[in-house]
Amino acid sequence: MTQWRITISSAEHKALIGSVVSGLGLRLSERQVEQLAMHFSLLVHWNRKINLTSLRRPEEIAVRHFEESLFLTKVVTVESGLLIDVGSGAGFPGLPLKIACPAMTAVLLEPSTKKTAFLKEVIRHCGLEGIEVRSERLEEAAQGELAGRASLVTLRAVALTADLLADLKKLLAPDGRLALFLGEKDALALAASQEFQWEPPAPIPHSERRVILIGQSSG
Repeated sequence: MTQWRITISSAEHKALIGSVVSGLGLRLSERQVEQLAMHFSLLVHWNRKINLTSLRRPEEIAVRHFEESLFLTKVVTVESGLLIDVGSGAGFPGLPLKIACPAMTAVLLEPSTKKTAFLKEVIRHCGLEGIEVRSERLEEAAQGELAGRASLVTLRAVALTADLLADLKKLLAPDGRLALFLGEKDALALAASQEFQWEPPAPIPHSERRVILIGQSSG
């Protein structure tokens, strides 16, 4: 285990994570920074074999994935409760959020077998507790025991439909919040939806017209 950690660890990845954390003004421990860097290094390593991200430059990965994910902690209070990350993919934003907010319980929903294997590998190497990977689709989870339990549901880079929004709503606890990472135009169009009470979109730093849209169920 120790040798594996040494061979995949990268001082560059840790430095980039440190820059992201300080740039956002987050107070994370050395252990949390190391866990984020481990996720980063594993992502780069696995991405040579399976397509986890189309980005190749470490600087782009740091900003587009890690900074964007962690920025959510500046938009909404994330301290405890259940986080459900829908279509987690390579773990964004779910894994960085869990690392930054260890008191939260997290469920990562990801139907791809290869991606679930990657997520479990990151969890194991980072020594994370209170987090589970499920190979379920959203529509399945919305009908199961997760329904009505989430304090926070997150979703990135997915085309939104009325059915999808309805299933996301089913996951939320009565006071739960939905956090969508999407383009500015899509956010403005979605804000007309009556299913949620939407907050003003929060522009994501260092992105081109991408925002986080926070919504609470309107009943």
